[in-house]
Amino acid sequence: MDGSHYIGFDIGGTKTRAILWRNRKIVKKIEIPTPVSAANLKKQLLDITEKIKPKKGGFKIAVGAAGTIDNHSLVSAPNMKKIKNFDFRNVFTSGIPVLTDNDARCFLRYELFARNKSKVKRALGLTIGTGIGRAFAENGTVKVVKSFERPEPWEKEYQKIRDSKNYGNLAEFLSGKITSLVKKYNPEIIFLGGGLMGSEKFLTLLKKSLKKSGTKNIVAESKNNTYAGAVGAVLQYFP
Repeated sequence: MDGSHYIGFDIGGTKTRAILWRNRKIVKKIEIPTPVSAANLKKQLLDITEKIKPKKGGFKIAVGAAGTIDNHSLVSAPNMKKIKNFDFRNVFTSGIPVLTDNDARCFLRYELFARNKSKVKRALGLTIGTGIGRAFAENGTVKVVKSFERPEPWEKEYQKIRDSKNYGNLAEFLSGKITSLVKKYNPEIIFLGGGLMGSEKFLTLLKKSLKKSGTKNIVAESKNNTYAGAVGAVLQYFP
């Protein structure tokens, strides 16, 4: 990787995280609540950029966002309903390069990079937080699975169980859904990230439930759960 500066954003339904990245390291980082309107999101992105950009020299922008992505735009997001057809290129001046991807794909891209898993034949990435993010990689390359950009039919049921804070029921519910994905994609390894990974209790229950359901795949929690998505966004520049 070169010595250029990159600003990576991870925009989720609840929180926005950003990093300044250089020479494979996070130089600066910031985390704030995600705004509910497009106008406030634009202002937030510009404010964050001003705070963490390098003092000298240029930089490139990379965005990971939860929802349906079309080229550089966030078309829609189930947990950011007032933000639609948001073109990230229109936020920044024309001289600044901008790349955009789905946040779950950014998460999986980071995990493969961090663990040097480029030779893994099949990998599944799951972010468990405000919603459920899904991503799939084959032979080290994260694939664009458009159906993964939209919420699962059972996501509202998941959110209801999550809000009850009954982690036992939530682990059983999710293990059944994850098992269905495992049968379809047959991953060698499953990477887990997202807000709920901050709960050791939930993570332990989920692993037990997955084992009980017959999932024999390697299940690994994120190497850097908080900023994995932001770093994975930057890694769009290094295919």
